[in-house]
Amino acid sequence: MKAKKKEVDKYEKFATTIQRKLEGNVALLIGSGGSAPYGLPSMKCLSEEIVNKLNGKYCNDDSWKEFLENLKCSDNLEMALERVFLEEDIHNSIISTVWSLIDKNDRKAINVFLKTGTVPSLTKIIKKFVQRAGVTNVVTTNYDRLIEYAIDSSEGQVETGFSGCCIKSFNRFNNDDGKRIINLYKVHGSIDWFRNKKNYNIIATDFFSGKYSDAYIPMIVTPGNGKYKETHKEPFREVIAEADKALRKSSAYLCIGYGFNDEHIQPIIIDENRKNDKPIVIITKDVTSKMSELFLQDKSDTCLIVSKNPSGGSIINYSKDDKEVFDEDFWQIDLFYELWFE
Repeated sequence: MKAKKKEVDKYEKFATTIQRKLEGNVALLIGSGGSAPYGLPSMKCLSEEIVNKLNGKYCNDDSWKEFLENLKCSDNLEMALERVFLEEDIHNSIISTVWSLIDKNDRKAINVFLKTGTVPSLTKIIKKFVQRAGVTNVVTTNYDRLIEYAIDSSEGQVETGFSGCCIKSFNRFNNDDGKRIINLYKVHGSIDWFRNKKNYNIIATDFFSGKYSDAYIPMIVTPGNGKYKETHKEPFREVIAEADKALRKSSAYLCIGYGFNDEHIQPIIIDENRKNDKPIVIITKDVTSKMSELFLQDKSDTCLIVSKNPSGGSIINYSKDDKEVFDEDFWQIDLFYELWFE
């Protein structure tokens, strides 16, 4: 009897901890782990695609050789790109290759949703936020449009900084607290953002499929020597600035599939967590070394990490010395949602 009560108490502790931490004005931070279940490529897949597509063209270039050596040693695309200064032509080719692969898989995903009548798991969580009054802020490093599909499926109104219908122009965010809208801050760009090579006009359109016009270049920020330079240009400068404001105003953070490896947005979250005790809830398949370094080195209980247990089920880290193991896969969005809201 005592064992059964202890088991019930374990679930109750988990559910009430989630509810307590995710009260008020919660910001969502979504990384590549939120898109991976739907066939969007991982960093490893992007690495393989870049090498397969571009090695024949640049195999004699010294900077390309250095990149390949870095990639071989680290097995980490971001690290390999950041350690070498690539020629602009190579950098642009990498952007094009990344865009093509993500665009192709993004379109496959939406086709599956439409044909099967299904929606991304994220839809359930977003719908709960849409039902609340006011604005919900979502920050993402992803280029794909899984979040946009989830917002549409939840009947939400999305604000990305672009206005128009078929060919949208970048204006600025309309922060109207009176409307039930979702501000979506895509801090590294999107596969449907493009810049005109001649007049530098920025547009968002869904009409480039497979190959975009030679008059435009995709507005996505890839890792490497040009990353911080690009983010000081529009639209990234304003998107990041607005995302920073939104994160500062938030009372808590729900992080889904985000590995805490990006220096553009996580410093604010970490700062607010440590200085103002703003809670963080992380839903992830794997606990990255960066997560462990940031949140599991002391006894602070302001960050809850829900991750996959290698032997099955899930591990809940309340703090460095306080964790529970569950048979259920609470690191998957559907089951996490059920525990949180149902």
